Amino acid sequence: MLKISTFNLLLRIITLGSKFLLMLGITKFLTPSHVGIYGMITTTIGLAIYIVGMDFYVFNTREMLSSEAQNSAVLIKDQFIVHFITYCITLPLLLVIFVINVLPWEYAVIFYLLLIMEHISQEFNRIFITLSKPVVANVTLFFRSGAWAYVTIVMLYMNPTNQTLWTVLLAWAIGVAISILLSLYYLKDLEWYSASKTKVNWKWIRRGLNVAFPLFIANIAVKLTEFLDRYIISFHYNKALVGVYTFYGSLANLLVIFANTGIIMILSPKIVKSYQEGNYKSYKIYMKKMTLGVISSTVAISLALIVGIFVVIDLINKPLYSGYLSAYWLLIVAYGFSVLSLLPHYSLYVRFRDKDIIKSSFIALFVAVLMNLTLVPKYGLVGGSLSTATGFLTLLICKLVYAYKISRA
Repeated sequence: MLKISTFNLLLRIITLGSKFLLMLGITKFLTPSHVGIYGMITTTIGLAIYIVGMDFYVFNTREMLSSEAQNSAVLIKDQFIVHFITYCITLPLLLVIFVINVLPWEYAVIFYLLLIMEHISQEFNRIFITLSKPVVANVTLFFRSGAWAYVTIVMLYMNPTNQTLWTVLLAWAIGVAISILLSLYYLKDLEWYSASKTKVNWKWIRRGLNVAFPLFIANIAVKLTEFLDRYIISFHYNKALVGVYTFYGSLANLLVIFANTGIIMILSPKIVKSYQEGNYKSYKIYMKKMTLGVISSTVAISLALIVGIFVVIDLINKPLYSGYLSAYWLLIVAYGFSVLSLLPHYSLYVRFRDKDIIKSSFIALFVAVLMNLTLVPKYGLVGGSLSTATGFLTLLICKLVYAYKISRA
């Protein structure tokens, strides 16, 4: 058990390190404008994944963890039927991002390829977590997010001809493809033959969509709260400044990545399952562990980001990046609020208080939109980071208020 935990921790650290080093390498060897385009691609994929996924996994996770859970292969098959339908509807609509020049047309094919593969890989990762296979989840996540990044860094450093955005995007595509192949291999032992003989449960799918859709809307609101600043900055300024903002945002986002991969993805299935089974003692123990872990990791990573940025700026040696550090400090605060909001979120989630989650998300989005439209045109990157910080603070406060109310009921 200790060996497995150590292996999981080591793999997560290596994966997290790759994100930091990749962003450092991209910023060092690519122009700020190409960093900006990369940032818009990753941001748009991050949003679009929620659109094509419709958050159906939220419903299916509860189903797979319930005491009356049926054959997991059947549930997974029917979930991907839903995703195929959403692909057919949403993918053509996403062409609008190229029509209005959010992204250049030359990146359309690779964008769609990355979006579909990222979504499939992410759903597989969630399934492994739900099936209590954290080692498999971390191995596939490493190939999806870590291995290709290290290869890319070496390629950028060794050969000047590789110092292009296409090198990064193609390596990313290969890495995600490998993670999908590994996921299929690890899922091969499920009862797929029985699942293939089972008819699609359209009634179950409709029920799932009714449950998942409100949470999908709430999560879109949260992601817009997080990413709206980049689109507003892109509209008012140039791609180079978007590149600077992407760089700082990617570093600050390590707070969320570390908390999710190192703590929440391990404890959240246990929290949901213990509450659903009525084992409230275990539920409180796991919630306490998550709370302590999230708070301590947020403090530790924040301190590392604050101290480490000066070394990073020296390594990059590009004056444009050092001129906007005030925006970086605010982004660390913003993502800190984002991480902390996950604690009351799970308290609401296990109790099926979806309406409270949705209301919190839309209040936060309203605040973020208002702040971005007001501050970004006048204050640029600082205005964007302050808007995001205010939005996530609002989200945290709203969820804490709702969680406190149900605890007193």
